[in-house]
Amino acid sequence: MTCTRRFTFITIAALAIVATGLAGLALWRAQAAGGPGHDHEHPAIPAAYANAHVPTHAWTNPKMIAKGKEIFVAKCVLCHGEKGDGKGLGAVNLPLKPADLTDGKMVAEMAGNYWVWRVSEGGLVEPFKSKGSAMPAWKAELSMNDRWAVIAYAHTLSGHRGPHVASEHQQLKPKPKSVTGEGTVIALRPEKQQVVLEHGEIKGFMGPMTMGYKTNPPSLMNSVKPGDKVRFTIDTEASAITKIDKLKE
Repeated sequence: MTCTRRFTFITIAALAIVATGLAGLALWRAQAAGGPGHDHEHPAIPAAYANAHVPTHAWTNPKMIAKGKEIFVAKCVLCHGEKGDGKGLGAVNLPLKPADLTDGKMVAEMAGNYWVWRVSEGGLVEPFKSKGSAMPAWKAELSMNDRWAVIAYAHTLSGHRGPHVASEHQQLKPKPKSVTGEGTVIALRPEKQQVVLEHGEIKGFMGPMTMGYKTNPPSLMNSVKPGDKVRFTIDTEASAITKIDKLKE
């Protein structure tokens, strides 16, 4: 092997190690924000899904549950796993692990309209999109009846039987229109009009993480630089920073 080829091989190997390390870091951050490997955050349900409840009969209808199992095996097992524990083969390298549907406590916290929202919109909505969720939005492929069916089946994977009752669920506060947090500027991405921040928990919105936020207006990026400690305000509907100020040392 020539010196040039040896150098190229070593360089590629080194880059692979770095990439693996970054993937591990992203996974660690997702775990830290949502528990050991899974995301248990239950944000407020959007107004559009406030009345999108699963019919009471669907939770216990044997034919509905059987249909739901067929759909789950065909479309959900790859990531959620056969048991529904979020350990499917397709979940190995995902930055945000699929929900563990065998976790009875977590399942009990999820109201019927929350299930409908998550299955319908998948990972295309916040805060899941920013965390790297790979869940498809099934509303384009599954009828509402089929969504009810797969929800009814998934509900059984934790040992729950029968419909949800109000006493099972935590009362979720409406999502605020804006939230404020503090953190450190990690990088600026002018081409994406983004500021990359490392921040702690923002109550009612998301857990600790490092991620890029769009700035509105883009000129906000001109007031900070990497390494600055900042306080910022996020428009939760647009997931965009609308105000950012450097903290005094």
